[in-house]
Amino acid sequence: MSRAFRIGLLVLAALGTLAGGVFLIGEKHFLFRRTYQLEAEFQNVAGLNNGAEVRVGGIHLGTVKYIALPHGPDGKLRVVMELANSTRPLIRQDSLARIKTEGLLGNQYVEVTFGSEKSPEIESGDVLKGESTVEFADAALAALNQAKNAAAAFQDDADALKQNFLLRGYFKRRGYLDERDLAKNRIAALPHEAASKQFVFDAKDLFDGSTNAKLKNEKSLAAAGKFLEANKFTLAVVADSEATGETSDDRRLTLARAKVVRDYLSQNFKFDDTRVKILGLGKSTRPGESSSLEILIYN
Repeated sequence: MSRAFRIGLLVLAALGTLAGGVFLIGEKHFLFRRTYQLEAEFQNVAGLNNGAEVRVGGIHLGTVKYIALPHGPDGKLRVVMELANSTRPLIRQDSLARIKTEGLLGNQYVEVTFGSEKSPEIESGDVLKGESTVEFADAALAALNQAKNAAAAFQDDADALKQNFLLRGYFKRRGYLDERDLAKNRIAALPHEAASKQFVFDAKDLFDGSTNAKLKNEKSLAAAGKFLEANKFTLAVVADSEATGETSDDRRLTLARAKVVRDYLSQNFKFDDTRVKILGLGKSTRPGESSSLEILIYN
């Protein structure tokens, strides 16, 4: 084999390699296909570069030709794209352009969605709506903040339930999970004048346990309920007091018990329940007195 022949083969191989490279690059950038141009506007291109892929239906069918800066600070970045002519029937005026990332840390590309049948067809040079993207770091930070907020809320709920453990029977019966519900229909103190009618109940006969507000003997309240039905009154106060325990805990327990009794009366007897208030007296101040609940009626 002569030297000239070997040089000729080497030149042909080099030309073939060069032609193959040109063809591959041209195919990637759609240099040998009929194309048309579309634009999309974004507030932030999230690291997108010239030459990035444009995908339609997940298939690489275009490239980013260039990215233009806005004319002013209030404008948007303009991404100019070259797309294969075969995508024309799929992309319509209501299609969206989204900047996405290949995997978690891959390159950015533009995803163009299919349009709807009723939307007008696109023309070369049309501008698509660009949908804002969420960067991975921002999404991770948002997820972390949500997790922290959820954990804090859970801890607050757990602390609240722990602090109100004396009311577990009350919660179970009435379904209230917030101590603020006990403030409804609450009054600060009894009226100065004497009550015209009074019903007194021993707490141990009325409630199912010394540390909860669950009624066990509702029928004993019937006389008071019938009296409220049959007589006019300006105010009725359901007041409860405890014989033992810490004042702060007993105040919550007595208020819960008063509310349970008020709810039972208003649900089972017909009277103006807006005139019935509750009062938690906490620990009784009278020596030797047992836990009790009173219904005081004023004319």
